Amino acid sequence: MSKYQVQLEIAGPLAMFSRPDTGGTPVSYPVPTYSACKGIFETIAWLPRGSWISPVRVEVCKRKEGPGGSINFQQYANNYGGPNRKSAQIENGNSFQFFNQVITNVCYRIYGEVLRNEKQPSKKGQNSCHYLKDLFNRRLRQGRCFRTPCLGLSEFTASYWGKFRDQYEVDTELDGLRIAAMLKSVWSTPVDGDYSPSFLHDLQIQKGVLSFAK
Repeated sequence: MSKYQVQLEIAGPLAMFSRPDTGGTPVSYPVPTYSACKGIFETIAWLPRGSWISPVRVEVCKRKEGPGGSINFQQYANNYGGPNRKSAQIENGNSFQFFNQVITNVCYRIYGEVLRNEKQPSKKGQNSCHYLKDLFNRRLRQGRCFRTPCLGLSEFTASYWGKFRDQYEVDTELDGLRIAAMLKSVWSTPVDGDYSPSFLHDLQIQKGVLSFAK
């Protein structure tokens, strides 16, 4: 096990981690994807070269003494005003409305491992893994970030992010939920990659924990 480990807790009222197979009416995965977790880490700290943070696992949490064992979905409407609208909508200044299935009142604990970036190594004599770990932990303590952490969609900003809170615990009642296929990444490499989607298969949430080991 690498000594360069990082972790954080993140929570919010709404989250959306889109399943690619749901097309124009997106449905969220029940938990954040590998790439979403990587993106959350990078909102706190990242380096343009040398090292990066690879997600290891995510824990679904609930408030202590509160109900558990379920994931709550709800419908959420988006108003799209981009160039892919029908010509009449563009001419009349109307937006296109579509619906998502998002998850609500979420709390996650995400664990990651700082790895070397072989494609863009750090300068000779520098330990970029140690530096990135220290930078991440220092910003977490100070409540600082590179950009505002969000839960999937940029408008779903986190209501909390930081160290683990005592009033929350892993939802061990959430057990045996199978995910046949989950998007891992849309890029070929962790940094400066080309478009090349990859998936993880036959994942399962066991006692509130999803591992990305596969």
